Amino acid sequence: MKSVKKALLATSLAGALVVSAGYGTYSWFTSSTSATGTIDTGNLSVNNGETITTPLFTGAKFAPSQVVYGDLITLENTGDLKQNLKLTYTGSVDKASADPYKIYYMAFKYKAKPDMDEINDWRMEWEKGFFNGNHNPQMSMAKSAVAALPKGVEVVTGEATVEEVQAMSALAKSSSEGDKTFKFGKDEFFTLEEDQYITMAFDVKLDQSAGNEYQGAKYSGNLMVQAKQTDQGAKFENKK
Repeated sequence: MKSVKKALLATSLAGALVVSAGYGTYSWFTSSTSATGTIDTGNLSVNNGETITTPLFTGAKFAPSQVVYGDLITLENTGDLKQNLKLTYTGSVDKASADPYKIYYMAFKYKAKPDMDEINDWRMEWEKGFFNGNHNPQMSMAKSAVAALPKGVEVVTGEATVEEVQAMSALAKSSSEGDKTFKFGKDEFFTLEEDQYITMAFDVKLDQSAGNEYQGAKYSGNLMVQAKQTDQGAKFENKK
């Protein structure tokens, strides 16, 4: 009797194994999908982050009422992001106040890069009467000056004095007795698209009021340019 039970149990187990093995051989239809994404960050760059080697101006034997015309320098959006620029110009004198030194600037913004001879032609038109009050960026432009600028070229000019810079909604401040610092960049003119340029020049005039304390003095000018992205209102704050 025990032998019979063992035989039946062995047979049952064998059947169970057969059934289990049978279930293991089934396959099921399946399907799947997936998605991927990549984001490349942009590049914010002005002049490739390199120092401008062209001097702002050079001069010697400077005397009251005389003018030194600065060299043309170019600011270029060398990245692929739209950017706001903040320009900080600081003038200093080694032995007296910088007040008698009047700074005038002009800047041309363009997309298609012209040759320097063409830019100098623009400059000649805009410098006519420059030191006789013809430097207000809101002035009605002379027809000759407008005609000299190709379509798509913008221009802004001004005198970097405390009064006029404040009138242009830019910041001007005296940092010390011998220094004068002026900051520009709130104006939309100083916003650069990709592959857009600004060519500008700074002219310096020593006012007739400069006395003998300016004999043998050395005037130095420094321009700092900072770029910042425009998204989400990322503009520079003009704080006094």
